Amino acid sequence: MTKKMKTYIAGLDEILKGGFREGTSALLTGPPGTGKTILGIQFIYEGAKKGEAGIYITSEETVEDIREYAEALGMDLREYEKKGIVTLIKQTISAKKLMSIAAPLSIIQSKKVKRVVLDSITLFEYVHVSGEMDYRKEVLDFVLKMKESKVNLIAMSEKSISSIDDINYEPEDFLFDGVIILLKVRKGSSFEHCIMVEKMRGQDHLIDIFPFTIGKGGLKIFPKELPFSLIEKDSKKF
Repeated sequence: MTKKMKTYIAGLDEILKGGFREGTSALLTGPPGTGKTILGIQFIYEGAKKGEAGIYITSEETVEDIREYAEALGMDLREYEKKGIVTLIKQTISAKKLMSIAAPLSIIQSKKVKRVVLDSITLFEYVHVSGEMDYRKEVLDFVLKMKESKVNLIAMSEKSISSIDDINYEPEDFLFDGVIILLKVRKGSSFEHCIMVEKMRGQDHLIDIFPFTIGKGGLKIFPKELPFSLIEKDSKKF
């Protein structure tokens, strides 16, 4: 049997039927404000609690921002940074050139890192136009280097979703083993957070859309429930 690594995120391991297959690269995508950064932080934090070293690479926020987001939800990354289990990296761009990936790779090897979060692949768009060959090659090279290092990678991207029945996929979406979509569905005068695993190459997983909440500790997913917002929409069709 292929070894799996638990995410330790409430409900997600049940959807993935045990966690990520070892060495999986997953793209976490969806509109702004759906919880992508929080899930990424949670993935690193929950692993750290179990002694699994992780790296969080941020391109759009400062390292201090990531620490503060985590603390606001009761996740103290500083504690694990001091222990050397968690490493936060600000990926800077200068003269239209990405910082060498040598630094993250060195940390992965020296600290035996198992979890890596890249927030986000928009980083590569600063150098190349999204959808162009050079852009996809940069993303693929990064994914392959992570796979060679035998880490589990979550990379993030922004995706505009007007309807869950009509999702447009970008060429880079197909470079990853898995695609996880976070979205907000209209529920009366408010919105409901939902998650769906669109694909996860090489392993079985639940294919329904599930609701989740964001609170202390991060995301809490409910794999035994259906989103009320979608039930209401379906009922209006009949």
